[in-house]
Amino acid sequence: MLNQNNNQKDNNSGVEKLLKSVSNKLGKSPEELKDASQSGNVENLLSNLNPSDAQKIKKLLSDKDAANKILSTPQAQSLIKQLLGDK
Repeated sequence: MLNQNNNQKDNNSGVEKLLKSVSNKLGKSPEELKDASQSGNVENLLSNLNPSDAQKIKKLLSDKDAANKILSTPQAQSLIKQLLGDK
């Protein structure tokens, strides 16, 4: 049980670091990122990107097969494992 609590703390720390990094790059607060991820509304988050990049992300998010393809890459799987604490 103690080990599970430590893993949860590590996971939360990793997610917080990722949120801070992404928020800096997008010019949005971590709270705005959390709200957007929970609501599914990313329009506000994409407003600070150049239009070409924003359109690419919108297209990716609207295409389930493309999103799954990207998420199944070794790089994405490695990042997911790091975020979830599986090393």
